[in-house]
Amino acid sequence: MTSADRRRDATHLAPNLATLLASFDSVADFCRKLDINRQQFNKYLADFHVPSQHVLSKLARYFMMEPDDLFRVPADFKRFYEGLTYELPFDLRDAPSLVRFLPLLKSSARSLQDLCGVYYRYHNSSIYKGAILRSVTCLYERDSVVQYVTVERFPLLDDSGRVGYSFTYQGFCTLLGDRFFLIDFEAKQRNELRFSVLTPQHRRPVRFLYGVVTGVASTSYRQPFSTRLALGFVERGMIHKRHLRQATAL
Repeated sequence: MTSADRRRDATHLAPNLATLLASFDSVADFCRKLDINRQQFNKYLADFHVPSQHVLSKLARYFMMEPDDLFRVPADFKRFYEGLTYELPFDLRDAPSLVRFLPLLKSSARSLQDLCGVYYRYHNSSIYKGAILRSVTCLYERDSVVQYVTVERFPLLDDSGRVGYSFTYQGFCTLLGDRFFLIDFEAKQRNELRFSVLTPQHRRPVRFLYGVVTGVASTSYRQPFSTRLALGFVERGMIHKRHLRQATAL
């Protein structure tokens, strides 16, 4: 987005900042956690000024988005921020290898419908040794295929409460041999695949799903990683900001 485009869409910024602010206790809490001058932020919120590129980058980094996303049309931004637009990219869904796999995915959709919803996902962290990662996973049906998104947030280790790293994984699910298989990829860099196998519970309502997750790091060392995995059911529907606030390393 060019500077001219941003000036044209600057009226979108204030309501989008208000959407971000709604997930904090107060303006003071927001500014403290993001290390932004409160008086300046009030001017942004009142649509008196547009933040500098430095502040836009800081906002975008904290909320796991690009600076240009802050200038989206407010209704579109709200859906984007609350996780309602997560789905497999069209270029992946149209890939020949996936097209051949689609009959299996579609045949599983009906059996997996009862599992759709939001979960907190727990497993040992591959980044923060000794910590448990609590991320947010949402299973949903789209185009007769059960897909999912997982959002991970790693806090900085300085006790500031700020997010140091964040990752979003997108994938799809299938049921095979009374086991629940999940395959996903890191959505931004697209340089990593992860595989999870879970054992479905036959009692209803479902409270927990247990299994393993495995993958290989995208670093030059290519470290393999595998650990036990637990998904705790939260509620039906899609991911909202109240869920994302719970994503952290424990």
